[in-house]
Amino acid sequence: MSGFVKRRRALNINGTRLSVHTGHCIVSLGNPSLDHVFGGGFPIGSIIGIGEDKHGNYARVLSKYFLAEGIVNKHPLLVATMDEDATQLINKLPTPLEESKLSENSTSQEPGTMRIAFRYNQLAPVDSEQKPSTSLGHYFDLTKTISPDMLHAHDITCWNGGELETSAPVFRSFKNPHYASLLSCIQRKSSEQQFNSASDTGTKNVLRISLNSIGSPLWYDKNFSEDFLRFMVLLKMIVRNTLSVCLITVPLHLFDHLDDEFLCRKVRNMFDFSFDLEAFAGQMEEQANPVFKEYHGLLNVKKIAPFNSLSTFHPKTRDLAFKLKRSKFVIEKLHLPPDIADDDSSSKSQLPTMSCASVGVKSKLDF
Repeated sequence: MSGFVKRRRALNINGTRLSVHTGHCIVSLGNPSLDHVFGGGFPIGSIIGIGEDKHGNYARVLSKYFLAEGIVNKHPLLVATMDEDATQLINKLPTPLEESKLSENSTSQEPGTMRIAFRYNQLAPVDSEQKPSTSLGHYFDLTKTISPDMLHAHDITCWNGGELETSAPVFRSFKNPHYASLLSCIQRKSSEQQFNSASDTGTKNVLRISLNSIGSPLWYDKNFSEDFLRFMVLLKMIVRNTLSVCLITVPLHLFDHLDDEFLCRKVRNMFDFSFDLEAFAGQMEEQANPVFKEYHGLLNVKKIAPFNSLSTFHPKTRDLAFKLKRSKFVIEKLHLPPDIADDDSSSKSQLPTMSCASVGVKSKLDF
């Protein structure tokens, strides 16, 4: 029996590349610093779950990055939310930075070489965004939005809770009809994308699915836990069998008040990649801590699944923090500030002296 295996050709899809860690075809979430934390990108067919912060502001920014990256790479989009108007979210997507402006910003922010402490020039940068970027993701300016003409020409599907009737028998088991409606919309859109890809081998593309604030109080009813878990199982089946990538934001901090105490753990097990955004807003202890004064919150990596492989990617550190600047969202390694505080006077008074004469302090040489 021959040990040689015929190598399959990689998918030639715009906005994707092969991962250097696993060999999978990956896409960018739209934020280079976040892609770097998870090994350069996220595989096609995966579900990325974000535990929202208490107000959901920072999770919404990452959803905008995810959708804006799809606009640049001409990926069809499906946006679903019941907490806000999906069209308003689309109209606020950030615009990509031009390569000329990006190079000017990188050269202006690049620190000069150190002459005295020259060894510090060889250390790895603290900010993961400062590492050399690949051709996968793009940088975006949060202060500017994409032009309406560009959005109008793009393939975008919005869902705000309509079309409650569905013909699929597998979706009729939900007590809440919104789950069945959303799954029917996702299945119909992914089937259209698969049909278009099968008709012409040169038009394969990735469907980006953005589900915002799924599991918010607008979804609550008596059978919320059962319906939500069933929804996640069927969603994972659809995404895994199509050329799709799903980003879902869930207010997991609200699940602690429900009857099912293990619901948060069960939902997280359905994600392929999961992380929580812990914002400092409203937390007096974190805001007063000098360690966190430069950041707006912590990014807690919860799960990195071995996607179709025996081993998984392990980040170099899980001590991560984020801050929202005027024009960008940055994720950095959490580092401690230098300890330059003066010693207490009491500790100084207890130190032994070497002189025979003591001035108010008892020395070991005193008789």
